[in-house]
Amino acid sequence: MAEQSTSPADSISRPYTYTIGYAMLSNKRDTFVQPSFLDMAAQHGIRLVAVDTCRPLAEQGPFDLIVHKLYGQPWRAQLEAFSALHPDVPVIDPPAAIDRILDRYTMLDVVSNFDTDSIGIPGQVVVHDAAALADPALAGVLGDLRFPLIAKPVEVDGSAASHDLCLVYRREGLHGLRAPLVLQEFVNHGGVLFKIYVVGDHATCVMRSSLPDVPDERLQDLAADATVPFSNISLLPPPAAGDGDDHAKMPPADFVNKAARELRRALGLHLINFDMIRTKDRDGNCKYLILDINYCPGYSKMPGFEPVLTEFFLEMLSARSGAHEQPGPDSGLGVEAR
Repeated sequence: MAEQSTSPADSISRPYTYTIGYAMLSNKRDTFVQPSFLDMAAQHGIRLVAVDTCRPLAEQGPFDLIVHKLYGQPWRAQLEAFSALHPDVPVIDPPAAIDRILDRYTMLDVVSNFDTDSIGIPGQVVVHDAAALADPALAGVLGDLRFPLIAKPVEVDGSAASHDLCLVYRREGLHGLRAPLVLQEFVNHGGVLFKIYVVGDHATCVMRSSLPDVPDERLQDLAADATVPFSNISLLPPPAAGDGDDHAKMPPADFVNKAARELRRALGLHLINFDMIRTKDRDGNCKYLILDINYCPGYSKMPGFEPVLTEFFLEMLSARSGAHEQPGPDSGLGVEAR
């Protein structure tokens, strides 16, 4: 039987209008299904029930909506069988749409179609064969990329290994790296990263720490390590803004909202976040670069996530064909894009 999630405030019976089934790895649930969120959802007639992945999804429920962060063909087959039986139940989000951002090389393709010159992506290449990294003709692989480079696993599968990155300062640092991988040009950005959480049409920008700038002399220091591994840099507190430091200034809200809207619609996804940095182009103009996109991130790290997620689910549920009447955007949640 699917295990029902409850919050401390759910000690008395509540009348529920909707049931949402969620399917996630155990280490991801705590970043999404928080007691505070469960309680707010319950106050608006929503209960969240953990899907039992050991049983056919079609035999569970009934569900009014499915939200998931699981990968692989067996799970996809489960969703397809469920949707065939219940075509009116929304699945957030369709696996075919999620696939595009499970590849770090292709996930950024849509940014090139943005209708603005102030946002782009760093130069990058994908290397499928580790032998190519030791090839004397490596310049043919790197093209116009300049060191330092960020080496990232191509596949994003939710595992800890998919978040193991390296900063490569010079050519010999590439030797021994495992392929396939993406080599992305590192651009100095003041050690500040902007993480934008997107929930439907709502976007919230949070400032986080990033890798510090790399001075030219570090690239020439042959006594220093050629490759340095790192992970979870963005979990550190953001650096304090110094006088005249543009890097640590929050991007304009209208710019964030537009970038989030274009990215979400281009990908056909509702629940994402993306990492963005501010730098300058060759003419000294402000330029934003999108580095990475993640599906269904840990929303517990987003300030005020509870009303945002609750209103989003209410909107999706109310839009269902034949849905029960339920308060929509005027339900008193007071959520605004920011």
